[in-house]
Amino acid sequence: MIIDGNIIKEHVKNQCKNYQEQLLGKEITIIRFNPPANLRVSENLSERQKSLKGKYEAALVSENQKLATFESFGVKVTRQTLSPEDTTVEQFQSLLRNINDNENVKAAIVQFPIPSEFEDSLEILSPEKDIDIVREEPNGLFSVPATSEGVAFVESFAQPDSNIAVIGGGGFIGNGVVNYLREKNINCFILEDGDDLSRTRVADIVVTVTGVPGLATPYILPQHRLVVDSGFTPGETKQDRTRGDVDKSAYNIPQNITPVPGGIGPTEMAILAERFIKMELGIELPKLNYQQLAQERLERAQIITPLAKDILATTNNNDISRPPAEKSELFVLELGDYKLTLDTEKNIFMVSRLQEKTLLIQENLTTGV
Repeated sequence: MIIDGNIIKEHVKNQCKNYQEQLLGKEITIIRFNPPANLRVSENLSERQKSLKGKYEAALVSENQKLATFESFGVKVTRQTLSPEDTTVEQFQSLLRNINDNENVKAAIVQFPIPSEFEDSLEILSPEKDIDIVREEPNGLFSVPATSEGVAFVESFAQPDSNIAVIGGGGFIGNGVVNYLREKNINCFILEDGDDLSRTRVADIVVTVTGVPGLATPYILPQHRLVVDSGFTPGETKQDRTRGDVDKSAYNIPQNITPVPGGIGPTEMAILAERFIKMELGIELPKLNYQQLAQERLERAQIITPLAKDILATTNNNDISRPPAEKSELFVLELGDYKLTLDTEKNIFMVSRLQEKTLLIQENLTTGV
């Protein structure tokens, strides 16, 4: 089964909207560095440079997702985009101090990667505003980065005797994953790129956070209960697909898997939203259980789908928009803030939120799933 992180993100955003009036005027600042000049070309890059360039591109994708998430429940987002060639260490430090002193700015995120000469300056950021633990130190509220906590999927799938393999557990995010799991008394062991990855066979759950596209192949991923893929590498061209650590050929092997995109990314957004509510209002949202949320979504689909199909069947054809001729199998109806889509070729029905382009319900009318 493909695990849909948007189910968690949508649920948390709706919870956060209950506090929108209390968050009026509150701000969060997101700082992101553009890639250095030597990475802004596409030719003659080494594999290491291509990987680093991909991480900078992924940072922009993540920043845009955070912007949409926080603005959805009324938080103002200020973006600071820096160029390594035009920014001194002193200027970066001054920016962090200004964030510390600005009472309206309640939290700050520094998107990774950042050039190495700026890393030591992160210690200047106030621990009270470090929502994503970029300082690599617990702040009394949170102990690991939000991406690391994104493995919350694991908690609802793990059993008392579970053994979890964390591939890439020695890195910044991977170390956070290991610490998070151990805090929850969940057994885990670390593997790195270059180790004998077939050792994952003794685990029932695998978490991979290497950022090496396609590293986890069918050979090293036998029948696990769950595989969590925290890798994210954008394609080099618009035609290339975003890739995770898990090779697409292995997707049908685990019982459950988080896809890339659409798995850990949306979950990270949900966790950051939860953290902002806790930091600013002192309110801790109820603990998430993915399987429970997925079941609730299925039950909603089973109620709504027959009604929506009747609407599509009885609505005047002039009210139903049809995409271009090559996609004539799609029937789309907009109702208020929602869009109903019936794909007659694949026999799939979908409900999405128009403004956020968020898929709320998807049901295969053939299988009922």
